[in-house]
Amino acid sequence: MVQTTPFIVRLSHTLLSLGLIILFMYIAKSVLVPLIFASLLCIVLMMPCDYMERHRVPRSIAAIICLVLAITAVFAIFYFISTQVANFRNDLPQLGQQLYNGIHTLQVWIQQKFHLPASQVKNYLDSATSNTLNHTSTLLGSTFSTLGSTIIYLVLIPIYTFLLLLYRSMIVSFLIKSFSEKHSPVVHTILDKTKAVIKGYIVGLGIEMLIVALMIFVGFTLLGVKYALLLAVIVAVLNLIPYLGIFTALLLSVLITFTTDSAGTVLGVAIVVVCTHLIDSNFLLPKVVGSKVKINALVTILGVILGEHLWGIAGMFLAIPIIALLKVIFDSVEALNAWGFILGDEVVISTPGNRIFAMKKKVIKPADQPTVVKEVKE
Repeated sequence: MVQTTPFIVRLSHTLLSLGLIILFMYIAKSVLVPLIFASLLCIVLMMPCDYMERHRVPRSIAAIICLVLAITAVFAIFYFISTQVANFRNDLPQLGQQLYNGIHTLQVWIQQKFHLPASQVKNYLDSATSNTLNHTSTLLGSTFSTLGSTIIYLVLIPIYTFLLLLYRSMIVSFLIKSFSEKHSPVVHTILDKTKAVIKGYIVGLGIEMLIVALMIFVGFTLLGVKYALLLAVIVAVLNLIPYLGIFTALLLSVLITFTTDSAGTVLGVAIVVVCTHLIDSNFLLPKVVGSKVKINALVTILGVILGEHLWGIAGMFLAIPIIALLKVIFDSVEALNAWGFILGDEVVISTPGNRIFAMKKKVIKPADQPTVVKEVKE
């Protein structure tokens, strides 16, 4: 007689394992974040490295060339953004004046609408402003902390990427040798799928980001927005954060436009951002990225929120690639197929013609009952 582990024991083991994994991810943040970023970059750079190695370029030289090209592209993007931000800095005093005028207009409207004393309205607004300033100072401190971590990551990521490119064959051999020989085909399948999915996902995100930036730039240019190019880049980058990034991009776009343009232009900016997001989520994302990573919306949002709590802004960007990697593993291992199913976007409805419903009916058929009763009597 085969003894099965009680459900409560299996559930306890699963929850304990998940808790330990999450705790490890939180404690090892400074090690895991740059290592995962480097792994993603390594997967993307493997194709040009393999091409140069096939043409008899030494592996170390090929890795250095690919890494230098990637660093050059990244620094060119950062340089462009920094120059645009430097130009915007000249309009910061105007932003403060616009906010002051907006608060004064709001105060007058509240007095006239609700017939409240001016002193009472002023106290409410002063209290709200002071709370906002306190929150802003806290946010500013965390921003500097994040900036310091980013500088460290910018040093570690290239080093990790070069070493991963240099020792990628050794790492693959280690993963294969870590399992028994009968599991080698499954390990090979997981590695190949991971490489294809991650590379396709990152390339798809790059294409999506360029298209979104172009649409935003054209729309803002037609509206006559002063910092159309800067805002287009900001919206395209924040759009990489699923569901949550677009709201931040909308707020920043409206706030920056508010400093130099009229209320009608601000409304037009909001409309352009919302329309671009609708086009992106309904047409671009399913065609360009959706075919590479099929993860349902609930898991995506939960993953982004959990990633932000564990690793901050970096966790929000890394959440989807990590979930995609887990789905590849779960789909390839038979014992973990249920977890891969819950991560996917395939909706199964139990109907009379559905296979799941038919399986359930087969289990409870009256014809099966005599056999079960006979086995129990024996």
